[in-house]
Amino acid sequence: PSEMCIRDRAEGGDLDGALALADALPPVPARSEDASRRGRTHVELAWAAVMAERPADAARQAAAARDLLGPSPLPGPQAALAVVDGHLALLPGHGRADRDPVGAGRAVQRAAETAEAEGLPHVACQGWQLLALLRREEGFDAADAALERMLSISTEHALPVWRVEALVRLGANAFMRTGDASRLLSARAAATDLGALRLTRTVDGLLAMNAVLCARWEEAREIVDRSAESSARVGDLSTHRYLLLAGATMAAHRGRRREMDRALAAFRRAGGEKSLLVPLRSGLCRGFGALLEEDRERAAASLDEALAWEADQPSYYYLSGRYGLRPLLRVLAGAADRAELAEARSAPGGCLAWNRQFLELADAVLRGREGDAAGAARLMASFDALSAPFPVARHLGLRLAAEPARADGWGDPVAWLRTAEEFFYGAGVQPVASACRAALRQAGASVGQHRGGWDRIPSPLRTSGVTPREYEVFVLLPERPGNQQIARRLSISPRTVEKHMASLLSKTGRADRAALCEFAAECAAEPA
Repeated sequence: PSEMCIRDRAEGGDLDGALALADALPPVPARSEDASRRGRTHVELAWAAVMAERPADAARQAAAARDLLGPSPLPGPQAALAVVDGHLALLPGHGRADRDPVGAGRAVQRAAETAEAEGLPHVACQGWQLLALLRREEGFDAADAALERMLSISTEHALPVWRVEALVRLGANAFMRTGDASRLLSARAAATDLGALRLTRTVDGLLAMNAVLCARWEEAREIVDRSAESSARVGDLSTHRYLLLAGATMAAHRGRRREMDRALAAFRRAGGEKSLLVPLRSGLCRGFGALLEEDRERAAASLDEALAWEADQPSYYYLSGRYGLRPLLRVLAGAADRAELAEARSAPGGCLAWNRQFLELADAVLRGREGDAAGAARLMASFDALSAPFPVARHLGLRLAAEPARADGWGDPVAWLRTAEEFFYGAGVQPVASACRAALRQAGASVGQHRGGWDRIPSPLRTSGVTPREYEVFVLLPERPGNQQIARRLSISPRTVEKHMASLLSKTGRADRAALCEFAAECAAEPA
């Protein structure tokens, strides 16, 4: 086998094939040009193994490269090995709790700059990509600066895959900071135009999680269904795990415990329990899901589990609850003070949109407890604006804040409970809806009855605002009847049918009557 063939296999995603061919290579003389070339091949295989989150293979290839390159390798290969080592140190089981991120960042920056000077722009891109991850602990401005450097190098040296890689990571950071996925969508278009399937799948995972946090369930399901199987088929386990976790998180955020457990079982079978995604599984998925079951004790335990994992090894995922949901629950329980909240706010993770909404809410509760009703009201207004992209989190926040607000005499807890109850009833999350109704009764407020027929409407249609009367029209549509037929069946006027059809098209997002009828047939075919 030729070394070029080995590199082509690795770049094409067949890492197992590339490693097998490398093992079959004949020995080469030490300190020869062949040894130097072979060493570079092992470095590239080590990089591919790191990207596939296969630390044992990466470490074995890096060791083979060092044996061939000798104790004093040339600056270029040495820089490439330093970048591989830096990535390897982030993988579970290889990082250390007492790590020095500043020192690691300096070493990686030196390697990236050396690679640039040695005419190795792809190694430089690898280095700046890693540095962007390490610099998250300094703040996302510093991380983005490293990615902009990567973007500049890849553009200057006509490295289109690395250019799209930079765009993807910039888009991911923008989504985490603001909740806006527009830059991610642009990056996906660029990856698709380039034919970069791995990057396209990576963006799909990020877009799926964005859709979950923003409660766009159909969009999230379509992405997961489309990409999870294909990523597994080509051995892209990193993306596959993320997509499986996005599916589990979607089930958790819809209050569907059994569906979440099934998805997490698939995540576990794919090696998710040994990946960097463990804190997200514990906090964003299980912890948040427990709150939708009104089980705060289990939610707190899941969030503590995420924190304990992050204390033992490097973690650069900031949506696990450590910088948002966990401080809020601790404030609600009376276990956290303003100093703990300030610490979370000052961390880079505390600046992200998903976390900031919970920190604003926690601050509002503290101010209300301190008797600062006006300050609490200002923070609730800020929470309202920050949580607008995240409807499930927003209404859960209203439910959680109502209890201390009523106890401490600030805000409008009855209105918040009514809003949250209506939302969670419509979404089919009965534990929270029932808790809101109970809290309304305790507050001496009337609890309205929902119109008959609501319980028959599937949760996705209820969430979209479909009414019982509109649903009566909807269930007839698989037969593709005309308006006159529907009117006769339901004893209403054709004009009323027209209005219901127009409303159904708007609420379901279907382009025309034919598409709406197809959607109705799909819903009818699904098990209840």
